[in-house]
Amino acid sequence: MLLAVGAAVGVAVVVRRRSWPDTPAFARPRPVTTPGGPEPDPNAGFFTDRGVLFRKRHFFVGTGCPPVLVADFSSLDVLRREQPVRIAAHGIRVWWWFGDRFYREAAGLRADDVRAWVDERERVRRARQERARLLSAAEEGLRKRDNG
Repeated sequence: MLLAVGAAVGVAVVVRRRSWPDTPAFARPRPVTTPGGPEPDPNAGFFTDRGVLFRKRHFFVGTGCPPVLVADFSSLDVLRREQPVRIAAHGIRVWWWFGDRFYREAAGLRADDVRAWVDERERVRRARQERARLLSAAEEGLRKRDNG
């Protein structure tokens, strides 16, 4: 939006007023090659700025998602601790906020599907960690037996 301001000497000064934040490079839209299940989006997050009358506005931005105004940030912040919350959609991609992470998907999932996927991924991570711990303890036991 451009505003023209007249000065006392009759010279017009053009002032450009930005009403929407610039899109970061990682957030520029990209083609989706195949619809996929939820994947963590390390670039996703919120930022705030002051809009009209200096009112605080919350914007969401993610990989392939230009800035999206989030109207009810405070209630979403509470809900995301208990269940996945749909934050934004761009094309066929959807971004979810659950716990402390953001996930993007292009398979048209519902909140309970995203929750099941995240829970399964966490179970696999814990099992892998426990297996690594057991293998490390077994190797340590073999070394002590061979050296002792």
